[in-house]
Amino acid sequence: MLGWELPPFHSGGLGIACSGLTKSLSKLGMDIDFVLPKIYGGSYPWMRLHDASSKILDNGFSHKCVEIARKNQCSLVNGYQGVNLESNSKKMCNSCIKVLDNSRYAHINLYTRGVKELAEGLDYDLIHAHDWMTFPAGFAAQAVSKLKGKEVPLLIQAHATEIDRHDGSFIYHTEKDSFQRSDHIVAVSNITKSTIVNYYGIDQNKISVVHNGIDPREITERISNPIKKKYKVVMFLGRITYQKGPDYFVKVAKKVTESYPNVKFMMLGSGDMQARMIEEGAKQGLTGKLLFNSWISDEDKDLAYQLADVFVMPSVTEPFGIVPLEAIQNGTPVVVSKSSGIAEVVDNSVKVDFWDIEKQAEEIVKLLKDKKYAASLVKGAKAEVKGLTWDKSAKEMAQVYKKVVAGGKVHA
Repeated sequence: MLGWELPPFHSGGLGIACSGLTKSLSKLGMDIDFVLPKIYGGSYPWMRLHDASSKILDNGFSHKCVEIARKNQCSLVNGYQGVNLESNSKKMCNSCIKVLDNSRYAHINLYTRGVKELAEGLDYDLIHAHDWMTFPAGFAAQAVSKLKGKEVPLLIQAHATEIDRHDGSFIYHTEKDSFQRSDHIVAVSNITKSTIVNYYGIDQNKISVVHNGIDPREITERISNPIKKKYKVVMFLGRITYQKGPDYFVKVAKKVTESYPNVKFMMLGSGDMQARMIEEGAKQGLTGKLLFNSWISDEDKDLAYQLADVFVMPSVTEPFGIVPLEAIQNGTPVVVSKSSGIAEVVDNSVKVDFWDIEKQAEEIVKLLKDKKYAASLVKGAKAEVKGLTWDKSAKEMAQVYKKVVAGGKVHA
């Protein structure tokens, strides 16, 4: 299994998903070798962890490559487009190092190279790669197994796509190439599956949907905070970037305060739109009402959810969305975008179009004023979330694994 992060060292939901899924897969008897770009710590006794970067450094790559990079045949330079393991260029050269120093995707190259080196010493029956950063490494591991005389299928999982992120055409083409060449694809929601079919031209029968889950837990105590004596609190938590709809959250905050002044809006997270949102909040007269905090630890998340009276996820696109599940576990009602995977599995949530400011504001005010309505929504949502476990996701994933390894047709 190839992943980019694991908690507690993670920047989003990808690491949480990888941790939860692997732990539950191990309960089913799965033997997992998990490769990270770099290991910073943490305990994961249910699987073997490998550090791709240390493997490369251990090999002293700087002097083990033939000088053919200028001919565009170096396996590392082309690492994220396809590794040519049959050429003589199986090590890095000085030209590669110079390219890496200035390459925007140097980290992808290094990871791909490290996975290739690790794969040569491992025995595996299936390769599972999470999101585009690891797809090239998946093909490298597949090529290694082929050279050893073993046909190993590659399953790639889309937690998000470039259609969601808008980071550039290079990533889109890397995804499209990977979707086409892989043996099977797993999407975290039906909305993500539709995106892959409609924007990448992939046959829907090649894609299975396995929704994310959450670790079951009961949280009964709600915190006491001085701010609650005077104000209601509405919260946004996530990356402050286009995909997550922070600009719509600011507009909603302005609309709500026009009819319900005793409310504070909290925007927790960081991203490329953070400074702009602070400026926009000031322009809208929300100084002192719209509060920001760049980073919050996993331990403090529960405190934040419990402080909030309403959690809002106004994402423009959201392949799944684990944070609303966390909010629900803490007894907080959620308002989510219809453009989200979570809207497919939690009926007891308020589902609104991300662009519909009037409707979002109306629903938030209703939740703030009507305690019985909010409580009933939370009660129903908690019951639903109890069934959305990683164990359930793992069982569904295991069925996909078995069919992919057997070479049979996986019914989407």
